[in-house]
Amino acid sequence: MMTVLRAIRHLVVGLAAVAALVTPLWFVTAAFGGKFGFWEPIAGFRHVLGLAGFNVLDALGLPGAIGGGFILPLTAGLGLAALIVAIVFRLAFGRANAPGAGGYVAGVLALVVGAAPLLMVSSAAGDRAAIPPIHDITTDFDTPPQFTGALVERRGSEANSVDYHAKTDPRSGRALPEVQAEAYPEIAPLFTAAEPALAYRAAHQTARDLGWRISTASDGAMMFEAQDVTFWFGFIDDVVVRVTPLENGGSRVDARSVSRVGMSDLGANAARLRAFFAALESSLGDGVAMAPQPAAEPALQAEPEAELETEPGAETGGGR
Repeated sequence: MMTVLRAIRHLVVGLAAVAALVTPLWFVTAAFGGKFGFWEPIAGFRHVLGLAGFNVLDALGLPGAIGGGFILPLTAGLGLAALIVAIVFRLAFGRANAPGAGGYVAGVLALVVGAAPLLMVSSAAGDRAAIPPIHDITTDFDTPPQFTGALVERRGSEANSVDYHAKTDPRSGRALPEVQAEAYPEIAPLFTAAEPALAYRAAHQTARDLGWRISTASDGAMMFEAQDVTFWFGFIDDVVVRVTPLENGGSRVDARSVSRVGMSDLGANAARLRAFFAALESSLGDGVAMAPQPAAEPALQAEPEAELETEPGAETGGGR
């Protein structure tokens, strides 16, 4: 009888140990496979969402249930089972028949690996619900910086539209500028006393310092496009930056960041622009920021690709 019970104990602890190792490996593989080109980023994301098991939160009465699957609940359950078995063996059969420290470690690790993501998603459910399901953020509502035809083609036919004024909040039906202004009132152009050429060079370098891949750029038009690749899953977001001379001197810097796929960016594009303008203002130095001033008409709006040059090593295709 004891032999059978020990076999059960070994099985439960062993499964918990395997789950504690395999579950993080599964997630990392799915998340980084798209980043390194093994599959489309959206495929890895959907795979995780379909198998992680965040839907169990609904059964537990917790907010944030999304997707489906079983992996995280199963991992947490195996961890809990391993701990229960270890404790029961220790109390019922004494130290001689209890598992060693490795049994407890396996149980704790599996429980943490499985339960921690569930608790994190549940705790962030309120913040996620408060973020509007939009994915196109700009500093200029009236004449947002436009992407070149070449970049639009590289984004692919299944990518999100870049027609800013045609977009609405799918939940409320309100126009995108209205929704963005309410959600991200701090996203605004940077007005600086720096001359346009200096502001453009500083913006270009700031983008590089942030790790963006510059794909097209024009000193004459003072406008460039770039791609930012997300750490998890390798999603590609497109950014366009435009510098406009002010009538009384100085410059206005506008930017726009758009996700290639997905209805909601969970605030990523707004965060990207905040980081860019904070770094750019720091690069330009103290005292360069100034109050909003009238600006000349943006140099490029409709088909800027005639003036932009593709930079070496630029992103050449693909999308989310």
